[in-house]
Amino acid sequence: MFKKILNEILLSHKPSEGIYKLLETGQINEIIPELLKLKGFEQKTPYHDKDVLEHTMAVVDSIEPRLTLRMAALLHDISKPDCFTVDKKGRGHFYGHHIRSAEESEKILKRLGYDDDFILDVYILIKYHYIKDISSSIKEKGINKFIESVGEHRIDDMLKLVVADMMGKPDNAGNMEVVNKLRELIGQYKHKK
Repeated sequence: MFKKILNEILLSHKPSEGIYKLLETGQINEIIPELLKLKGFEQKTPYHDKDVLEHTMAVVDSIEPRLTLRMAALLHDISKPDCFTVDKKGRGHFYGHHIRSAEESEKILKRLGYDDDFILDVYILIKYHYIKDISSSIKEKGINKFIESVGEHRIDDMLKLVVADMMGKPDNAGNMEVVNKLRELIGQYKHKK
């Protein structure tokens, strides 16, 4: 029952409205109580102008309405509060949040009764959505490994999640350079095949 409600919300025109309603009514406690820790969690970083929940809702609303993409968007930062540290300058960091969020998403989706293939797709998309500065550090051998890890059949979806994630941040134009560089590297890889 909860899975059906969640699916309907995620596939609606503006999923954030349904998620916020679940939060207001307390029904979220029966479905994904882990979302509660995102509400009001300030990120203390210049890369974000929203709390984690507001950012997540912006990402969910901006990605195309396919269940795998919307679910990955909903859970992509689910473990950010668990990874939060503050440096000496008072700036927030979330080291490894993508890996912990992928692991947490797997637990949540198993609990809700999703099938293994769906869970794996969401897990992989979340695990590889964090591509900060990949354009300067990844070389040909690295792009091959990256594509193999994500799975060539998931690359387009992973890029859609990355773009939606960027759209939920204040400087999405600057961030898009990283995405465009990654697309270029992936294109070169596919061309050589």
